[in-house]
Amino acid sequence: MSSGSLSQTATIVALITRAKSLALLRTTPTRLVNLLQQALRAGPTAAKYIAILLLVLNVGSFPLMWHVRVWSVVFELRFALQWHKLTHFYLPKEKKRLALRDWYEAHLPIGVHPFRAVWAYKKTVVACLVPFFCFDDADFNLHMSNSCYAKALDSARIRIALATFPTIFRCGGWVPLAATHFHFIREIPMLTSYEVRISIGAWDGKWIWYVARFVKPPSKKSKSKAAAKTKAAVEHGIASGLAIANGVASATAQTRGEESERMIPSLTTPATPLVGMSGGTTPQIQIENVNGSSSAPDAVSRALLERAAKGTEPDGAVLYTVAVSQLCYKQGRITVPPALILASNGFYASPDASTAVTTFNVNGRSGDNNSPPAFPPHWPAVREVTQSMRGLAKFFAGGWRDVPEGRDGGSGSGRWWEDAFAACEAERKARLVPFVGSEAENGGVVDARRSGLSGGLEGVRGLAPV
Repeated sequence: MSSGSLSQTATIVALITRAKSLALLRTTPTRLVNLLQQALRAGPTAAKYIAILLLVLNVGSFPLMWHVRVWSVVFELRFALQWHKLTHFYLPKEKKRLALRDWYEAHLPIGVHPFRAVWAYKKTVVACLVPFFCFDDADFNLHMSNSCYAKALDSARIRIALATFPTIFRCGGWVPLAATHFHFIREIPMLTSYEVRISIGAWDGKWIWYVARFVKPPSKKSKSKAAAKTKAAVEHGIASGLAIANGVASATAQTRGEESERMIPSLTTPATPLVGMSGGTTPQIQIENVNGSSSAPDAVSRALLERAAKGTEPDGAVLYTVAVSQLCYKQGRITVPPALILASNGFYASPDASTAVTTFNVNGRSGDNNSPPAFPPHWPAVREVTQSMRGLAKFFAGGWRDVPEGRDGGSGSGRWWEDAFAACEAERKARLVPFVGSEAENGGVVDARRSGLSGGLEGVRGLAPV
């Protein structure tokens, strides 16, 4: 074969090879698509389940889920109110009014001692598909993220507001949140069930402090151990110390000597000085109680701080975090005294109140909720002022200042809201110490808020970078 024929053959082979390459390039995208389709056909079930699982695990972060968690309880109450009106439409006007009044009073903490009640909140199906914190609440350590405590506290706070002071919302008032403080004691592991227990810490002429405790509910075994410890303490005669350690002051004594002894808790003094929230040791102070006898409220605040430092609750629950919410009550732009709001919602410190703490859930009192409430002595005055929501709004907005000062013994002729808490006035001042500091730290005025939790933060606010 001649050299010319060989060159022609090579040229033809080269052209054929190039044509095949171009054809392969044209079909490559189609082949890749076919391979991807085959892969999807091979595992469609797994891909769908993974996508659905990711959506379910993060359902708590869906748009508007915060609003559902917070406002669902408001819609529940609205629906219950409309249902009550619908089922009582046939009654005469006066009986209908009384039935509606009884319905409102059934949702009030009537006769409840402000320092003897705890409101417990657990996550519901609406809040998160499971009764523990969700996947989207966890950080990279698989613990509950610090930012999610505030989210859970929002849901708990709205429920506590409707359970403790709903009357102010009926007349157009509102409750601004001034500050929130968190003390993280231990982490909440992932898939751990927990509850938020909120109680009233203290109040002064303007502010009220609510203390929220994130806890792991106790098991039956831990409950039995806690009950055994409490029984042993009572048998050994230190029940008064345990009561004050739970934030409970002693009952009024018959004599000044007995009263002074009861106000001092029988707690063991720690080996090192107890450091208060303001950074220094809590000084010894004297506060006059309602009968004029002096006591040591520093011992009460010391017991409260010692209890907060413990890892477990009296019932055996594991303590995770303590949060303090500082609020005030407003009618328009006017601040309403917390004592007035609490008393108008039924709170009452009875002189012979029990030291036992009553636990409430988000829907009301645990136990028999159908029993009639024990109306406090000032309740007729409350019913009179709440007959008209417009009149109640005017009363909250400043009309209460026209009421003559002095206690009235429940007759309604004086400042009945002051009389409602006369029996716990010494305890209220003692409980103020961790929040605003002692009298010694405030120049003799407890409400000055120069130290304590509020005063310390005000000092931090004034710090400027160097």
